[in-house]
This record gives sequence, C-alpha cells and structure tokens, in this order.
Amino acid sequence: MTLKIFLVIIVIVECQSLAHSDCPNVRNPLSLMRKRRHLVFPDGSNAVLTASLVKAFMTHAPSGWNIALEIDVLFPLPNANFTLAHGRRKLHHRQKRELWDRLQNSMNFLNLNGQACILKSICEAKFYLAPQGKSLLHDVLRAIFTAPVFEESFREEIRGSYDELLVPKYCEEFAECPLSLLNFILMNNKNYI
Repeated sequence: MTLKIFLVIIVIVECQSLAHSDCPNVRNPLSLMRKRRHLVFPDGSNAVLTASLVKAFMTHAPSGWNIALEIDVLFPLPNANFTLAHGRRKLHHRQKRELWDRLQNSMNFLNLNGQACILKSICEAKFYLAPQGKSLLHDVLRAIFTAPVFEESFREEIRGSYDELLVPKYCEEFAECPLSLLNFILMNNKNYI
C-alpha cells in the first residue's frame, strides 16, 4: 500500500516538472502567455443616456396633465474594426470628448451654453463627488467628468474644442451655465453632496 502511494507521488512530481519546463526559444513560459482581449459589440450597437423630467399640473382634481421632457444621448459602442484601428488610451480620450460633445449639443438644443455647462460639471466633479469607491454613481460621474490634462494625448484630443481646460484656473470662470448637471443627476443622492 505504501509503495503505491509512493509511486503516485513520484508520478505527480514528475508530471509537474514536465508541465513547467520552458521551451528553449520562448522567453516566457507558455502557461503565462495570453492574447490581449477587448470588449466588442455587434455593428450598430449603441448605449443610450437618458435624462427625464416629469412635471404634473393639476387642472382640476383628481385629474391633471403631465409634461415630460426627455433628452437621449446616443453613444456608439465599439465594434471589431473600431477596436483594432485605435489605441486603447487614445480611444478612451476620444470617447470622453465625443460624450462631452453630445451632451453639449443636447444642452445647446435647449438654449443653454453647453460647453460652459460641461466645463462647470468638470470643475464640480473635482470637489463635490464622494471619495472613490463610496458610490457607483459617483465613480461613473468621475470617470465621465475627469479631465486628465497632464496627459499629452488628452491635450491633443481636446485641442480646438475644450481649450479652456488647459488654463490653470479655469474652474473660477464658469458663470455662463445656469444649472448644475451633477446636482441635477444627484438630486436623490443628497448624502454625498
């Protein structure tokens, strides 16, 4: 019985040593190699960011009218060709600028200064959001409204559209926007503002 256990242990040790042997012309062990993976969606896929505001007007009791205002911002999701054509870091900066542009266009449609509101949201995100890891919504808003101006690729991406971010004290001058996007989004989450 002990001889059988001894032989099983020897076989296991020998198999382990063969499994971890390196090929002579490969720098890293084959078990540690893997290809880079990307999240890819079917062609034509979009994510939709919707903001809705409903106001009830009582014309006479118990009935009334409801007025609804909705803003939909479509954000195209990357397909296989798009992911292969762009570098990961530059792609992140381009997507952030495109989202800002879409939000800006939707606010311009409502006769607001969209660029000033985006800049105001970027400034507010520095001060009013909860610490990282406390709230998922705050973490998502931080990812959207953070401007990494210390990165050269980000500065190249925003050049011509959001040049105000490159000025050191741009957060002191955003009075052209009458509303706060972050306050509007976080109205129900008053514990962190």
